[in-house]
Amino acid sequence: MPQNPGKPPVGQGTRQRGRRFAIDAENKETAMLRPLIIAAATLTALPLAAQDAEDGSAGPKDTRDATYLQSVDDTNVVNANGEKIGEIDEILIDADGNPAAFVIDMGGLLDLGDEDVAVPLEALQWNGKEYVSKMTEEQLQKLQPWDE
Repeated sequence: MPQNPGKPPVGQGTRQRGRRFAIDAENKETAMLRPLIIAAATLTALPLAAQDAEDGSAGPKDTRDATYLQSVDDTNVVNANGEKIGEIDEILIDADGNPAAFVIDMGGLLDLGDEDVAVPLEALQWNGKEYVSKMTEEQLQKLQPWDE
């Protein structure tokens, strides 16, 4: 039987075309089912995600004891003799977001006539109830005033 170049033998092309149509029909069915499968998977996962959020397993867990945490705002700053020289007004951070300095509110009465100075973290030491300055009151007063 003579072969025609570029054309499949008689009967063979028909089978291949029929098979291709069958594959295309399967792909269409799969394509139509895909959104249903995704929706079912999403609906199944949502209650699990909500459960994780409720029991706290969705993110990092805070393992610290609540007594560990306290605000330093308005915490006294004393000198080496235990005499009050000011209060912590705020904590300043550096460009990376790390604590870098304390702002101490010094002098004044009811925020009138007071002066704020930025002090490096290393200049203060925590004694369990207040900060003790390693700098004298005179040294603190010579620091550049902090003005937001």
